[in-house]
Order: sequence, then structure tokens, then C-alpha cells
Amino acid sequence: MKWILLPASLLSACSINISTSVAEAEELTVGKICPVLYREQSVGILAFSREWYHSAREDARYIPGDNSTGVGLEIHFLANATGNIQGQNSASCDRYRILQVRKTTARLFDGEEAVQIDVPEGFNSPFYDNPGLEHGYGTHLAPEDDRDKPWSGRPIRASTVAIYDTPFVSARFGIEGEDIDVSFETCVVCQRNQGYDNVLSCGRWGYRREFIDSMSGWSEAEFKSVQCEVTPSAQFQQTLRNSSRIEYSYWINWR
Repeated sequence: MKWILLPASLLSACSINISTSVAEAEELTVGKICPVLYREQSVGILAFSREWYHSAREDARYIPGDNSTGVGLEIHFLANATGNIQGQNSASCDRYRILQVRKTTARLFDGEEAVQIDVPEGFNSPFYDNPGLEHGYGTHLAPEDDRDKPWSGRPIRASTVAIYDTPFVSARFGIEGEDIDVSFETCVVCQRNQGYDNVLSCGRWGYRREFIDSMSGWSEAEFKSVQCEVTPSAQFQQTLRNSSRIEYSYWINWR
């Protein structure tokens, strides 16, 4: 994939820009930009960073190593003038949230499902921008824990809502003879205090560890590039409907 810095012309169309730190090495490099629509009208963009690689949330770097067991991304939603809550707010949102669904072929922890809303056990809210998970609103510092990030310290970022995700699967959760495949669908949600929520546009991404043989185990993590979706997939919607862990029906008045 060709990496690009977020163009100034595109940033100027958004109500809140992605900022960078003073250090050039900490600038956000964008790998993919997905349009976010409400009733076929643009309300902003979903910006996925260049991916990085890490070994069980250590030794993070942009160049994959032989010991890479997972990947990392920072994902930013930037509302434009039409979508901005303090602006035109054409979708009549009270806030924007990020909701993510995960699918995996790896062995599961007790209580996990192969396809599920991507929040830890015990959460009663489906959104990834929740206390206990790495996220930010407006102008904010990147997460304090930089061990699984390809930078040191806390660079400044700015977006309507952002999440920082560093998933991995160790070999002990692999099933011999099968590749480890992990996929995510990350969607923007227009949340309303009165009325229904709307799941807007999404991006699909993930990583894969190929099974080599019984002696070698699995290869290093290989990133699966981001694919944009104008609307959430049927699997995403079915996962929300059928979740046994979290009850979230965005088409009814859920709070």
C-alpha cells in the first residue's frame, strides 16, 4: 500500500483536523481514508493510519519483524462542516462513537465468540471509545502506554473521535494446520439522546498469521489492508442483533 500524509485540502474540509507532534517521526501517516456518509451525504472521513507491527504489545515498529504476532492502527473520525455537531449537524447526532466487530479463527477465551463486538468481557456498552480502551476526543494526547506503539512519548492528535488498537494472537491460541486470521469492521455511529442511533460508514481491516508446519508454527503477522464500506456489512448488523454479551439495538431507543 502507498502511504500518504493527510492532504491539507482534505483536512480543510473537516471541522477538526488530525494534528501532529513537533517531532517529525511522530507525525500521523495515513494509510487509507474512507468517506463517512449519512443518507448519501458526506459527514466526514474515517482515517486509518499506516499499520505497525509488534510482538505481544512489545517491540513495536513499522517494519514487520520475524517475531511479530500482531498489528496496530490508530483510527480517526473527522466530522466535516456538514456533520459537525456544532455546525450543520445534518444527521442530528448528539455525539459520534466508534463501534468495532471482530472475527477470528484463533482459539477463544471462555465466553468469547468467533464473531463478536470488540470490547472486553464485562463491558455493558458496545463502543470502543470507552474507559479501559485506548481512545481520544478532540485535541488529545496519544495513549500513555507507548510500549506497543512505534513512537516514544505521547504525540498530539486531534479528531472528532479516535481509537488506538493493537491486537495480537500468540501461537498458543493457534489451531494446528490452520492459519490464524483476524478481521475487524470499524464503524462510525451517530448517537442520539432522543431517537434511534445510526451506524454510518465503516472500514474493514485485519491481519493473518500463516501456518507453516508443526515445527515452525505460524508466520509473523501480515496486515490485511483497509477496505472502505459505505454501510455496515450484513455480518456486522447480525453480530449486533445476536450478541449474547451486550444488548445494543441501534434501531430502537437504547441507552
